[in-house]
Amino acid sequence: MTVDAPPGRYTYREHTTGERAVGLAWLSFGALLSVLLEVVYVGARITLPTGQTVAFPFTILIAFGFTLVLSRTALLWTENRFVAGIPLGVWLAGYLALLIWPEVTGDVIVAQTLRGALLLVAGTAGGGWPLIRGK
Repeated sequence: MTVDAPPGRYTYREHTTGERAVGLAWLSFGALLSVLLEVVYVGARITLPTGQTVAFPFTILIAFGFTLVLSRTALLWTENRFVAGIPLGVWLAGYLALLIWPEVTGDVIVAQTLRGALLLVAGTAGGGWPLIRGK
């Protein structure tokens, strides 16, 4: 016997408030880890066979894709776009915290270059797209 799938996509919506809070907390924790790794590796370089090194900021693409996934996953937990934007807000807060870190310790973490700015734009665009457009 075969069972036909319901038309459209089914999303389970009977979460308790605690389940939503824990789900969004885990997504926010992932956002913090993500922004830290993306900022650290935005200055990555690869060595060519000639011995020259070339900038290879692969984390800009990862920032776009990962924040996109975070926002889409948050929309599975809640229909409220403001609440679903919490992981993106945490990602942005983490980026800004790493940006102002030199004022506290003197250690520069976020590259003050075009790559650092592109990382911010890519992360914001990736996370904001599902919140503006929808699922």
